[in-house]
Amino acid sequence: MTRRRKPQPKPQGKAKRKPAPKAAEADPLADARIRPFVERYCDLAGVKLLDKGADLRELKLPPAERAHFQGRESVRLALSLDALERHPDAEIAVLGSPFLTHLIEAIRARGGGRLSLGLIPPPGAAESQEVVPSTDLPVAVKDGTARRRKAGLAAHPIGRLLARVVLRAGAAVEEAVVESDVFDLSTGTRLGADVASLFQDLEAQRVAPADPDAIPDAALVPPREPDELLRLLIGNLREKSAERVAARQAAAEQEVAKELGRLDRYFASILADKSDPDEARTITALHERRRTEEVRRHQVKAIVHPLQLVEARVLVQRVEWELKSARGRKARLAAQRPLVGTAAWTIACPHCGRPPAALVVCRHEHGACDACSMRCSVCAEDFCADHGIARCRVDEQPACEEHARVCQSCRMEHCSAHEGLCAEGDHSACSACLEACGSCGRVVCNRHAQQSRPDAPTGSRRLCTACVRYCEGGTNEPVGVDEVTQCASCGKSVCTAHQAVCVVDGHVHCSRHLHRTDASRRLVCAAHRAACAEEPGAIFAADEVAACPVCGKGACAQHRAACAHCGRQVCTADLEQRSHRCATCAQLATIADPPEEVVAAALAATGGASRSRRAWRVARDRTHVVVELDLGWRRRTVFTLRHGDTVPESVVTHSLVGSKRRA
Repeated sequence: MTRRRKPQPKPQGKAKRKPAPKAAEADPLADARIRPFVERYCDLAGVKLLDKGADLRELKLPPAERAHFQGRESVRLALSLDALERHPDAEIAVLGSPFLTHLIEAIRARGGGRLSLGLIPPPGAAESQEVVPSTDLPVAVKDGTARRRKAGLAAHPIGRLLARVVLRAGAAVEEAVVESDVFDLSTGTRLGADVASLFQDLEAQRVAPADPDAIPDAALVPPREPDELLRLLIGNLREKSAERVAARQAAAEQEVAKELGRLDRYFASILADKSDPDEARTITALHERRRTEEVRRHQVKAIVHPLQLVEARVLVQRVEWELKSARGRKARLAAQRPLVGTAAWTIACPHCGRPPAALVVCRHEHGACDACSMRCSVCAEDFCADHGIARCRVDEQPACEEHARVCQSCRMEHCSAHEGLCAEGDHSACSACLEACGSCGRVVCNRHAQQSRPDAPTGSRRLCTACVRYCEGGTNEPVGVDEVTQCASCGKSVCTAHQAVCVVDGHVHCSRHLHRTDASRRLVCAAHRAACAEEPGAIFAADEVAACPVCGKGACAQHRAACAHCGRQVCTADLEQRSHRCATCAQLATIADPPEEVVAAALAATGGASRSRRAWRVARDRTHVVVELDLGWRRRTVFTLRHGDTVPESVVTHSLVGSKRRA
């Protein structure tokens, strides 16, 4: 009996894994131009670039490069959103990211802003045959002639600029990496699509660069100066970014309109509750300032950060002509045709890179097209835009570099025909800034002159620094030296329109040192101001206040009165109201032995008649000695003697018939 085997189950194959998405299908988040940019940096700095999976790279940094990446030894870089989700610790390579900022700093620190690709492979000998241009230059030379000199091969530098363009308007910030077109860096001309395509193939390493020794007879033409190249390539970037700038400008205009509407409503609600004109003016000024700030904040600003200039060389056929002007100036101009692609012969303006309609020889012996050149209004010689000014500020005519000037007053350009000399400092200035001083007649520039106001004593005039004075009597406005007088108090100038005279000393003073008295409303200077002890806050003139002989304090006429006993004018505080006697007379006391000066004064007061010593009554105050003599028969003589004198100052005789005062 045959035993049948139990059928074995068929082995099932392992489940197939889904293939990893390709880089193109991984929804790349980073700009496609950043990846080759990273690879170039790694080649330049010796950084190991390791492939860690789909759209994931790791940079192993050498010690010299770690300072640019916050001291890290390695950096993981995600080139897509999927890679970032799988590895959250990685950094994303997008515009505005810290990684890109660190990368740009590292490249600039190493001077890696230029990348040379080498020589575009030239064609074979059969492909390079083409008819060379005729002897005659196909473009006319203005006031000059052209003569062909030589023809041959040359290696021209070509390249494009990679830059980061940041657009700011209000709170919005937009960044992008922009590539310029491919330009001939020696002539400034934009190359055709066929040459640009070969340049991109060389950059992408789809073709290998040619050996420079393969063209030993070709002359190496140098590129333009760096500032000229930068101006040329950034101008091309500006053209390519015009659409993005216009879109950002339109969005900014909508945003600023909303913000201005909000500000108008806010300030209108505040002004509705204000009735004070000064407060309304202040709020209106603040409103205008805020509107101006918002308009300025929403203006589109484009900031270009050049990242890398990619260069190569291309073999061209080159024909040179010598240009000669009627004045003997010489320049050279070349026509060229790249030997790769199907480009035709081109002649470009050495200044702007555009095909010229006519050529001009600059006085500095180089060529330019008629659009880039002008004729000097002083010497009638042609010059390019780099060697002169397009408009004189006075007559708006061009001037060459030799006859161009910069006014030291207005800092604007002008020609030498409109140049003059400022008498203040002996420096040159344009004629539009020079004018005679209205006081001394010297010709001075605007920087060394001031204009007086129409309400000045002699009207509005131009005044030089030697003749200008600032009136202290008004708002410190400028006036002429012939319109002012010095203030007797401070010595500063005060014009005739703002000067006044002190009623006490009769001298001219400025308004800051003149004040009106409270009672009489007269003008007095600070030196002749006085105060009454009874009214300390009031202003009086010095001739309106007298010192009280009893207490020495000042008292005005309203607060002074005559003592009925000694006859002196004393303050009301030292006058007894019922007896009308001053405080000194109320303190008269009998003395037995008066001083000699008092005796001498008594003899003068009584006409030489001697009196008994028992009749002496004396009192002393701040300024005088008051003496009372009893003459009998109820007659008394009261005299005042100033301290240190022997002659009485005043004498009053009292009797039954009344009182009599004599000096």
